[in-house]
Parts: sequence; C-alpha cells; structure tokens
Amino acid sequence: MNETSREYGAGLFALAEEYGIEEEILENINVLSEYFTDEYIHILLNPGIPKNERIGLVRELLDGKFNEYVVNYVMLMTERGRASSIKESFAEYEKLYLEKFAVVKVKAESAYPLTDSQKEKLEEKLKKLTGRRPILEYVLNPSLIGGMRLAYDNRSIDDSVQTKLKEIGAVLADTTV
Repeated sequence: MNETSREYGAGLFALAEEYGIEEEILENINVLSEYFTDEYIHILLNPGIPKNERIGLVRELLDGKFNEYVVNYVMLMTERGRASSIKESFAEYEKLYLEKFAVVKVKAESAYPLTDSQKEKLEEKLKKLTGRRPILEYVLNPSLIGGMRLAYDNRSIDDSVQTKLKEIGAVLADTTV
C-alpha cells in the first residue's frame, strides 16, 4: 500500500470518527469497492475525458446512494488524479476501523448452510479465541463434504471432512502392507 492510500484512508477515517459514523462509512466503502474495477478506474484517470465529466460520472453513479462524505471523498480523489488509490485507501480505512473497534473479519466455509444457533456458537468461540468481535462472511463450499474451514488474520483452521480424508489417504499411501 502506498503512502497516498494510507494518508487518504486515514483522513476519511478521521472524518468518520469526528461525526461518529465509522460503521456507516465502512459499510459504504465495502459496497463501493466492488464498483472500482480496473475499467472504471481507467475511465476516472483517462485524460481524454475532461476532469469535470469524470467527476460528474462519479456523482451520477454514487450520489444519493452513499453517504455524502464518501461521495465527496471519491470525487476529490478523482479530481486530484488519485482514483487508482481509492481501493487501497478503503482498505486502510477498514484496517483502522478493525483496530479501533477490536473486530476481526472471518471467512467461514461450510458444506451446508449453518443454522442461526450454529452461527451464534461459532461467533462466541471465535470471540474467545481471538479476543475480538468477529464479523463473519459465510461461504458455501460443497467440496468440503462436511465440517468447516475458517480464515482470519492470515490464519487458517481447516476441520473439513475433505481435508481429513486427504490426510487419511496420505497416511494410507505411505503405509506398506
């Protein structure tokens, strides 16, 4: 991540803190990140399109759908020719949010949808394990057969049937009869 992204992301976070809207802004930028494909960023940086038209494109796409500070932020980044740093600055914002509120993002893969009770138990276990409030992203992965795979903070916990079968297969392959 470059210095520009860190500075702009920290600036947006400071603004959100000032108004007590950190979570609202986080939700906005999580949705907005999907908008900023390479093609869209290329348009926002295209010198062949007048700057006021590029800023107008941002306003047209975002205005009324997202917090006004976020819309103004993206327009400012576009105006200053920093559109290529928008996604990274959003990542910096998220990092600062997670640190401040002691939150951990967790990807939970399972072969079948979890019940509400299972989700609650998983959240409680993760809270005890990490010491932070987990925000879970649930993903269905039928290839796991059963069990679950968790990923957070560059860590992975794999308790899936798929992995256990592979481990058993490896042991059997090394066994001579």
